[in-house]
Amino acid sequence: MPSTNQGWPEDFGFQLGGNGPSYILSVEEGSSAHLAGLQAGDQVLEIEGHNVSTLGPQAVITIAQTQKNIPPSIGVVSRIQQMDIIPGPDGRFGFTIVGDCPLLVEDCSPCSPAGRAGLRAGDYVMEVNGIPVRQHETAAALIKASQGRTLRLGVLCLGPRQKHSISIEDSQMGGEGARLDRKHKALEFNRKVDQILGDEPEVKEKLFAVLKQYAAEKRVEWLASVLPEILTTDEHRQLISSISMHPRKPPKKCITCPPQAVIQARWIRGGLAHR
Repeated sequence: MPSTNQGWPEDFGFQLGGNGPSYILSVEEGSSAHLAGLQAGDQVLEIEGHNVSTLGPQAVITIAQTQKNIPPSIGVVSRIQQMDIIPGPDGRFGFTIVGDCPLLVEDCSPCSPAGRAGLRAGDYVMEVNGIPVRQHETAAALIKASQGRTLRLGVLCLGPRQKHSISIEDSQMGGEGARLDRKHKALEFNRKVDQILGDEPEVKEKLFAVLKQYAAEKRVEWLASVLPEILTTDEHRQLISSISMHPRKPPKKCITCPPQAVIQARWIRGGLAHR
């Protein structure tokens, strides 16, 4: 363990990136950061109780290096987003990655399968099919093995996103438009359920009972754990991508992150305490 914070964060085994907020881009296996539970894709929210949620890496580093505790306590939350990418007719996904630890999306056309799923150049790939990846060779092998099938990426989205403008008329119609959109999605989902589960009324009944309970409680992690127990075949699981998982809005000062649990960690000598 270093005797000062002057080499934070690298001396403690992790790397920061972003332009504000700051994100953890990589965590060295076996390091203090790794043992404390920090993960690539986490956003840095607090340093020793100081709110740094909007600051860039250099400002966060400056604050951390001046703290008395070694290392300083850090509050984080995962910002990894899951993207399901359906391959094109040629079996490919339409993006390239470069580098190691982290893996950077170098190129991704908005018209490609990956682009339509939301991936952008400048994003970081943290997981491939649920497996954390640090090395380009490993990620490339997992992606290649998925050609012709749906690919799931865990992504830290730092690439530029298109900004949409809205007119006054559009704003006034927004509520009605959103209501109609929800109605359309519900009808489409019901049609898909009938198509896939039409001959399995018991499965269909269980699914709607679970969704009704989720609508009342908004427990994302519970839903994510229960669905695979009900939707047991590959055909069944086509329905999962049509189910929106949004958590209940938290009260002020409460931090949440679907579907991965929040990590608020304080490093102490000899171990890790959660607060």
